[in-house]
Formats: sequence, structure tokens, C-alpha cells
Amino acid sequence: MRRIAFFVEGLTERIFVEKFVSEILGQQHLAVELKKIQGGGRSPITVIQGNSQIPIPQTRFYILIYDCGGDSKIRSYIDDQRESLISSGYEKIIGVRDVFPESRADIFLLRQGLYYGTPQQPIPTVFILAIMEIESWFLSEHSHFLRIDPLLTPALISSNLAFDPINDDMEGRNNPAADLHSCYNLVGKAYTKKEANVKRTVDSLDFAFLYFNIRNTLPSFNSLANEIDSLF
Repeated sequence: MRRIAFFVEGLTERIFVEKFVSEILGQQHLAVELKKIQGGGRSPITVIQGNSQIPIPQTRFYILIYDCGGDSKIRSYIDDQRESLISSGYEKIIGVRDVFPESRADIFLLRQGLYYGTPQQPIPTVFILAIMEIESWFLSEHSHFLRIDPLLTPALISSNLAFDPINDDMEGRNNPAADLHSCYNLVGKAYTKKEANVKRTVDSLDFAFLYFNIRNTLPSFNSLANEIDSLF
């Protein structure tokens, strides 16, 4: 059984990663454990969240997801838990966070800071930076708009807003979450960071389309997809 630990910035990333690994790795061979970090310091307080699954003999992948509570201190939380994860047989740690609230100009320094001094033995740590927010991935999966509302066509979006989700680079948008809200607002709906809103969007995504068709146009998402590929 292969064990991978994710440390994600917050609720949106946790919901997305949980759904993504379930869709790509296959639910019948997958166990997912969800934890939320509620405190700071050297020993963060964690509580089990959601419907954590108990591995069975057929389980091939055990995925542990730490929700860092909207805190950008993913690196320090990884440092706190690293030795415990190594002793528990985990083979890789993956951190997932938005670039925001850092600026686009700071991406290189942000990535450099995350990796600086991060041990890569005996298990590697990889950081995925969603540029500028994970919602850029949602915007790029343009087929999902029709599942939010049949009237919410890409043509409606491009004719009313300053971008085209099919042909434009959504990683080039500076505030993808606000853009997603503007799209939904065209048909009287909203996008917020509340759990129900995030789940509605993530459940509307076509993960096969993301994984097989769009990933090469989204370098940050492609980095995550490559990590999943490595499990096979």
C-alpha cells in the first residue's frame, strides 16, 4: 500500500484534492483520511474530519490530507509532522497552496522559500503553487459552467466579461475566485469560499477532461497531475 500525505492551504484545496484523487486513483482501491490543523506551534492540534476510510487488504493507495485551515504556513506544518509521517511509512509529502496573497512577481521567491532547507530524504516533499488561486483550474475546466446552469455558456461569459475561459490563459488572471463569482453572477448565482459553494463547483468539474485534455495548458495543475501519475 502506497501512502501519500497532502498538506493543503484550506477548505477549497482539501475538497478539490480529495475529489481529484478519488476520481483518478479509483475509490475501490483508495482510502482517504482527512485531518484539520486547528492550532499552531510545534505540535499542531489535529482532528479527524469527514468520512475517513479504514484501509482493507485491497487498498492500494492511502491518502492523508491535512487541511491547514486557510493558513499559508504549510511549510511549518509539514516540518512539524514530517518525522511522524516517515515513521508511519509515508513515501511523499505534497503541499498545495495558492500564490495569493503573494503577488505574481513573488512566485519565484515564494517557491524558493518553500523549498529552502526542506529535507528531501528519506522521503521527498513537493510544493504545488496554484497560480494565482486554485479557482484558475476551475475556470479552465470550462465545460463545468453548463452544469452550474444551462444558460451559463462560455459565449455568455466571453461576451460579458473581459476574458474567454476556453481560449485565454486562466493562470494569467490575478483573482480567479472573483472571476468565477462574476461568471456565476451572470445567471444569478454566486461563488464563495463556503463549503456548500465549493462542493457545488468541484462536483461539477469533469476531472477526466482536466486530467487528459486541459492539464498541458495549466502548468500548476499539471504539476499535481504528474505527482498522481507517479503513483502508477
